[in-house]
Amino acid sequence: MAVIISADEIKKEFAGYDPSHASQFHRQSAKLADLEFAQQLKKSRLKKVILLNGGSASGKTEYLSSHLSKQKAIIFDGTLSTKLGAKIKLKKIFKVKKQAEVHAVIPRDLNRAYLAFLNRERHFADEAFFKTHSGARTTLLWFAINYQQVKVKIFQSFYLQAKVMKFKDLEFPDRYHVVKYLKSIQLSLQDVAGKIKVVNK
Repeated sequence: MAVIISADEIKKEFAGYDPSHASQFHRQSAKLADLEFAQQLKKSRLKKVILLNGGSASGKTEYLSSHLSKQKAIIFDGTLSTKLGAKIKLKKIFKVKKQAEVHAVIPRDLNRAYLAFLNRERHFADEAFFKTHSGARTTLLWFAINYQQVKVKIFQSFYLQAKVMKFKDLEFPDRYHVVKYLKSIQLSLQDVAGKIKVVNK
């Protein structure tokens, strides 16, 4: 079974945790998640490590539950939206000679993802949505270009019905086509914001 590490799950254990103020607990829970990740890398006999990638409310938790929960792997559930954070995690993985994979979840409809972001229990400022969706794509492209030995799997999330999320495995013949695709979907913070329709909160 998978060993799953999630800052969002860790913050639920904090005294006084309130989902409506989740951002106030994020820095501390992220540090604890990184610490747990480092500890699991050292003590677990599992050889595979999966790093999740994708902006807030893109469907990573649903993908993890439906596709990865039975994997024999250490799974880090996060946005992976900064190169520095990704580089540090990779260095730790390689140091203990484990196999790294990156699984990215990219929403087909960014505006639909934004609506899910607004309506979920954990509340964050809009900037968190913009930054994670822009940053996750930038980091994923960086991965694909610089770490040929790391398997990159990309899934497109979409809604088949009103509340039924599905995932399409985007398959590519080689790494060249992965990079070509990722270059085509890069978005700046302004680009992400521009794709969001005005919503009355």
